Amino acid sequence: MADLYGFVQQQNASRASDGTSRGIRITRDGAILQIPWLQALCLEGRVFGAAPGSTALGTTVGPYGGTVTLDLDEFDFLQTIPATVAIIPIYINVGIAVTGTAGEGGFHAYWGGAGVVGANGVSVTPHNLRPASSNVSACTVVASADDGGTAFVPAGLVARRASNTITVTSGFMDVPAWSVVESGYAPVIEGLASPARQLGIWVYSQGATTGFIQHVWAELPIAAVV
Repeated sequence: MADLYGFVQQQNASRASDGTSRGIRITRDGAILQIPWLQALCLEGRVFGAAPGSTALGTTVGPYGGTVTLDLDEFDFLQTIPATVAIIPIYINVGIAVTGTAGEGGFHAYWGGAGVVGANGVSVTPHNLRPASSNVSACTVVASADDGGTAFVPAGLVARRASNTITVTSGFMDVPAWSVVESGYAPVIEGLASPARQLGIWVYSQGATTGFIQHVWAELPIAAVV
């Protein structure tokens, strides 16, 4: 059995270029220093986000539906994943500007396919969470589309969250976010060419209100996961 040794670098970490052979970094008591894999992907420039609103980087999106029943041909957020990549959803956050009577609000996030947006969809360019990286997302994102597109066909649930408000005139409903840290797992959604594989998010509240959506995901070449 081989012994495993590392280099104590608790206070003064040294760094090298990619491809350099290095010893394992440890603390003074021999514990191995490591970072979460998703953070390593962020350092690699493989983590992307989209926070669409009424414009590609706007603060509000909507209007949202007024019932829990989803209108599968009216998209609040539709992400199309091509066959060249796979995505790992990391974080979904939704906020709802509350107007009207008290009631429930929340979101549903599914993976599936066949969705085509109708009129007035806002195209969103995903941003890299390491801005200096040259990597760009292969996914396309459209938000705030009107009713009348081609219906999305759900194939699996990514996340579902709900909240209640007692506000009757105005205010803001902060729906509990979904994250891989909180859930303890992350779906791995491989892209497809035809029909395209997609991730859709629908937000609902007690009235036709606005708010925001944020989705953060890791994106890898398909060869890295199959």
